[in-house]
Amino acid sequence: MINTKKKCVLFFSMLFLLLFTSNRCFAYRNPSRELFYEKLTKESQLLYKKAFGNKPVIIEFFSFLCPHCYEFYRNIDKKIFKNKIPKNVKIIRIHYSKMGQENGFATLLGYTWVVAKMLNVENKIIGPIFDGIHNTETIHDYKSIKKLFIKITGITSNTFDAAWNSNIAKTLFEKEYDLVEKLDINLVPDIYINNKYVINLSSLYNNYGDNLYSHYINLVLKLLKK
Repeated sequence: MINTKKKCVLFFSMLFLLLFTSNRCFAYRNPSRELFYEKLTKESQLLYKKAFGNKPVIIEFFSFLCPHCYEFYRNIDKKIFKNKIPKNVKIIRIHYSKMGQENGFATLLGYTWVVAKMLNVENKIIGPIFDGIHNTETIHDYKSIKKLFIKITGITSNTFDAAWNSNIAKTLFEKEYDLVEKLDINLVPDIYINNKYVINLSSLYNNYGDNLYSHYINLVLKLLKK
C-alpha cells in the first residue's frame, strides 16, 4: 500500500508540473493569462444547481493524494478565510476518488472522507490525513485511518465502526463518486462558486505565485457577490 501511495503522489506531482509548465493552465480549460475564473455554461449551471441547490455555496473537489491540494490546504490561512466568508455560505468538499486506484487506495480515502462528514469531524481530520500521506507517511490503510480518527477526534472505536459499516456511508460514497463523473471533474483542486463560476487556480498561481492565497480569498468574495 505504501508503494501504491508513493506512485499516486508521484503521478500527481508529475501531472502538476506538466500543467503548470505548459502556460500553467489546466488541460481542459484554455483561459487567458488574466482570466482568474470562468462562467459555467447554462447547462452546467443547471447540473450544479440540481446537485447542490440554489443557496450560496463553495464547492471544492480535492484528493488526499494530490500534492497541490495538500499545498493549497496547508498554505491558505483558514482562519482568515473562515472569518471573511459570509455565514450563510456553505462550503462543500468532495473527494476525487478516480485517480491512483491501485489497490483501491483512492477509494479508501474517498470513503474515509464520507465517514468524516457523517461524524461531523471533517474539519478536524482533513489536515492530519493530508499530513499522514504527504509528510509522515503514516496513513496507508484502514487501520491507520481508524487509529488517526480515534486519536484526533476522540470518537470511540465502536462509533467509528458503526459509521464505517453503515449503509448510509456506502450510499453517500456512491453518490459523491457518481457526482464527480456526472459533473465531468477530471483534475483537482477544482473550485466552484455559487454553481455559476469556476476558479482558475493555475492562472492565479501564474500571476501571484506564493501570494495567490490572499488573492484567492478576495476572488471568492467577489464571485459570491456576483
